[in-house]
Amino acid sequence: MRTIDRALTVAVAVSLAGITGCGVQSAPPAPPAGSSTSAPSPNAPAQSGDAVITIRDFAYEVPASVKPGATVTVTNADSAPHTLTAKDNRGFDVEVPAGATVIFQAPAAPGEYGIICTFHPQMTGTLVVK
Repeated sequence: MRTIDRALTVAVAVSLAGITGCGVQSAPPAPPAGSSTSAPSPNAPAQSGDAVITIRDFAYEVPASVKPGATVTVTNADSAPHTLTAKDNRGFDVEVPAGATVIFQAPAAPGEYGIICTFHPQMTGTLVVK
């Protein structure tokens, strides 16, 4: 009977390890020598045509400007879903689930684009494309 108990114990342990995703994760690779790992300032102009918008504490952290057609990464640091929606149907409407990151392309036309969260209308901001 003890052999059966041991076999069941091992089977349960293996099953639980598989269910919980037990495993070893490697650390991300180190950045190349001489590179910077600091995050861009949310108020700095976008570099190399790319931009980052962070949603934190039900507010948008938007760079001073982005280049027309730039790739924009939007990270939602909140526990609620949000949208980054251009007011007046002016070209973008991106849903960002809680804790997620999405990418979209900034409008090609320079200008100031009012933004709002359709889930939380008190969240507003401006995306400057120039």
